Formats: sequence, structure tokens, C-alpha cells
Amino acid sequence: PGRATSAVHNAMVSYCEAARDKGCFAIFDPPANQSATGIISYVESTASLLGLTEFAAIYWPRVKVLNPSKAVFGSASVLTIAPSGHIAGVYARVDNSRPGGIYVPPAGIENGRLFGVLGFETDEVLEEAKRDLVFPKRINPLTTFPGAPRHIDGARTLKGNGNFPTVAERRGVIFIEQSLKLGLLFAKHQNNTESLRATLARTVTAFLLIQLKNLAFSSSDPKKAFFVDFGEALNPPSVVFSGQVV
Repeated sequence: PGRATSAVHNAMVSYCEAARDKGCFAIFDPPANQSATGIISYVESTASLLGLTEFAAIYWPRVKVLNPSKAVFGSASVLTIAPSGHIAGVYARVDNSRPGGIYVPPAGIENGRLFGVLGFETDEVLEEAKRDLVFPKRINPLTTFPGAPRHIDGARTLKGNGNFPTVAERRGVIFIEQSLKLGLLFAKHQNNTESLRATLARTVTAFLLIQLKNLAFSSSDPKKAFFVDFGEALNPPSVVFSGQVV
């Protein structure tokens, strides 16, 4: 948190996509003292993040909070800090707000509310015209409106032309994939038989039907939402003899 440099951000992308095999999601802090045009320049040119990945999202600007310990952080009553900790807190809160919370965009005056934030590093983010500059660059602004709480005003990943361009979509798919990996460990080292494949198919189907009920998919019809295949076409003798199940 707070190490908002091109090297760090690109290393985080590599970690999410390569080291963790697309199994985690990165929250990017903005560099300090960035105007709307400044953060656009950073994302577009300095770090070349725009369009790079759907496994990360960047938020702007930094936030102001009460100093929790003057003995540690100095005499200032208010500190300006990186927002990623607050963003992660919003993710966690929305994830746990209801079954299927991970499929809910962590943004807006309700689901994106920022608790403990007193203000923002720049007031530019309060101007709709400035937010309209950063939106097309897939930068998620933090803002407030008259009568509204301070909140996250965007739910976009850095890549708009991928399969899952929003934070909720991409993290939802990560959740499904990681859940299935853990949930199917019982099959490890078992023989690839028709009986095992039938058990696997039932297990996966049951899990996905629960996710369907939790609004994971764009359709409420299971036949349109997903399919599960452990059939012989995917598991010919060569696969069976290699000790794998597809």
C-alpha cells in the first residue's frame, strides 16, 4: 500500500496473472498529488496500465483520515494516505453482505461507502467534469455528492475488452474457479472412472446452481447460464491413462 510506482504496479499484475495463475486481484493506489490529468497520464503513459489487465483496478485520489497515533505518525491531526486499505475493506464488507455478495459491484453510495474517510487529497474528484475525464481511462474515482456519503464511484478493471471487465465480474469468476479447485480436491489421486466423473459433475453442478441462486450469472436459466462436462470426449483413454480428469 502506498507504493504507487510503475514498477510495483506492473509487478503486481505479473503476480496476479502468472505467479498466482490468475487467482487473485490487485487494488492499485494512485501516486501522491495527482490531478485528474495527472492520474490519466500515469495510467496511460507512465505505467502503461490502461488495457493491461482485468485482474486489477486503480482508484483515485488518496484519502484523508484521522491520525490514529501521533506517537507513530507525527503531530498532524489528519493524514493523507493511500486508499487501498479502505477499498479492500469495502470489498470485504460487500462480499459478506449477503450470499453472493462477491458478485455485487463494490461501488455507489451504498455498496461503495467509505467509512472513516474525512476527505480527499484533491477536490477535483468532486467535480463531475473531472470525473468524466477519468472514467473513460478506467480509473475509479472516490467522491461524494451533496447529501451523500463519501464513496467509490466506479467498478471497472483496467481492461475493458476482456471477458470480465468489472471488479465484481472478475472477482466473481476468481471465486468460482478457486472454490471449485478446493472443492474437487477429494478426487485427487483417484482413478478416472465413469463413476468418479459422474460424482464430479454432480458436485460442480450443485455448486453452480447455488451460485445461480446467488445471482452470479446473467441468466436465471441454468441451461443458459453454464454447462458442466466431464464426458468421454474430454476424457479419452490417453487422458485416463495419464492420470488426469478433464
